[in-house]
Amino acid sequence: MKVKIALLICLISIFLPSSGKSSDRGFQIKNISSKIFMVKIPEGGEDQLVITSSKGLVVFDSFWSEITARRHKEAIARALNRNDFYLTINMTDRLDMFGGNAAYKETTIIGHQAFWDKYQGKEKEVEAEIKRLIDMWRWKEDVSRQRLETHAPGSEDEISEKRWMNTCRQRADELEKGFSLLLPNVVYRDSMMLNLGDITLKLIWFGKAGYDGMTVAVVPAENIAIIPGFIMHSQHLAPYPHPQYAELDVPRWIEVLEEILEGDNPVDRIICDINNVWPRERALTHLHYIRSLWNSVVEAEEAGMGLAEIQDQLSLDKDFAFVKEMQEYKDGGDDWIRPQHEMHLRLFFLQQKNLASEIIKTEGRDSLPAALAKVRRLREEGRDIYFDEASINSIGYYLLNSGRVPEALEVFILNVEVFPESANVYDSLAEAYMKNGDTIKAINNYKKSLELNPHNENAQEKLKTLEGM
Repeated sequence: MKVKIALLICLISIFLPSSGKSSDRGFQIKNISSKIFMVKIPEGGEDQLVITSSKGLVVFDSFWSEITARRHKEAIARALNRNDFYLTINMTDRLDMFGGNAAYKETTIIGHQAFWDKYQGKEKEVEAEIKRLIDMWRWKEDVSRQRLETHAPGSEDEISEKRWMNTCRQRADELEKGFSLLLPNVVYRDSMMLNLGDITLKLIWFGKAGYDGMTVAVVPAENIAIIPGFIMHSQHLAPYPHPQYAELDVPRWIEVLEEILEGDNPVDRIICDINNVWPRERALTHLHYIRSLWNSVVEAEEAGMGLAEIQDQLSLDKDFAFVKEMQEYKDGGDDWIRPQHEMHLRLFFLQQKNLASEIIKTEGRDSLPAALAKVRRLREEGRDIYFDEASINSIGYYLLNSGRVPEALEVFILNVEVFPESANVYDSLAEAYMKNGDTIKAINNYKKSLELNPHNENAQEKLKTLEGM
């Protein structure tokens, strides 16, 4: 059963007081510093971060499509009265964050090595990710449409909701019209210093944090760091993981954040969450949370504690009660932040384990049957291997959404073997059988899922459809 991640809408914009200017097209410039600007773009466009330098304009990310990127490019040129685009910095290896690179093909496009490793020559993987992104934006559009009914007509909430709903529709529509993949033409691995003439820019690899190619940037002369919202967000405690990833470079996160926030020349401000600027003090609360959680989980494991015991000890009601003082908790409340904390705690715990899911993911690229046979053998021998239900299920759904249904079936079957009391794994196996055209096995597994969880509405709905065929 697919876990739907809650829709996030960030409506806060914090900028230094500046002489913001508007053009006759509605584009607005917000000065973050003497060299860094946010070009605010109307009609559903993302705000575009731009650095002005003597060598030319530096643009961060190109977003989901060439259509939008060209509109953004025009807005930047009009707003800044310059057309000398020099560099495009791709901050995240997610297709709808650099899908507009073709609009900047005359520039040098820079990204982490992970972009090439992940996408070069992998047309099927690209197609599968585009489909997932389209589905995600369609789902967000539907959620927004439902929420729209709760807003008073003519209210600010209704106006904002309509704008967001249209944005979701626009992104899905543009992705469906066709995707133009243009990878960075310059890549780096650990860090890279860029001389822009009158200013320097340092790129730093953040480590695996939901995506492999996450980049943070530091502008030393301005005492500013640029950190993508996937890493630091006004509604997240820590980098929010991609569901396919169990492997996270938490020590690397801490090292990079300590360098930026606590090093010899710490920055004063953080540009994050696309259109938010934080003081260093707020960013430090996130570093404190990540570092404290990581160290606490490692210490608890070394003391022989299991996951359930660690979850109890490090809960928001005990050792991590300080989270309730963080701005994210005050803004989001217990119902939003508590599940997040529990997720981060669980994933930090998994980093210390020899995960079956990692063996399947890595060795399965060469031979999935061999990888599955290996983890079964290790389990039977009682060897040091840890099975995490959610991580294995995410691999199954990756294969399923990539059209590799028989392989997905084998992964889901393994999960049922290991977690026979989980309603969720039977629901997933049933979905795979349904997509494989095996109606009887799909029905049997949906029934088993309902037997274990009578409140599984997805299984109830699918059974009505399958038994009515």
